[in-house]
Amino acid sequence: MRLPVQTALSLAFATVFICLTGCSGETMVPVTGVVTLDGKPVSGLEVNFEPTGDVADRATATGYTQEDGSFSLVYPGYKQGAPVGEYIVRIAGAESLDDGTKVRVPAKYNTESELKETVTSSDKEFTFDLESK
Repeated sequence: MRLPVQTALSLAFATVFICLTGCSGETMVPVTGVVTLDGKPVSGLEVNFEPTGDVADRATATGYTQEDGSFSLVYPGYKQGAPVGEYIVRIAGAESLDDGTKVRVPAKYNTESELKETVTSSDKEFTFDLESK
């Protein structure tokens, strides 16, 4: 049985379309923010957005604070941002900074974190004002 040319072309187009849309992955939302500790920006902190709820099987998006406390999240595969969803935020301190000071982020922001944020479909910026005590 031979397919008419128009039917064959339609099937080929549909196959290519499905492959391209299926391979595009999740839409990334740019996520940035600032972390301060006792009112001062801190560099070298690791900021992790760990997926929770319906999207708990996704990977964690990670960023590192700069001298001004700012960070930008990166998702695995070097994608900027994070997918839409709910996250537990964990912030970890560096053992020591270049100037020799030690930064200790309390467990309530890391292993025992209750910080929760939602990434929506528009650009998101978060501010985390941490207290050492």
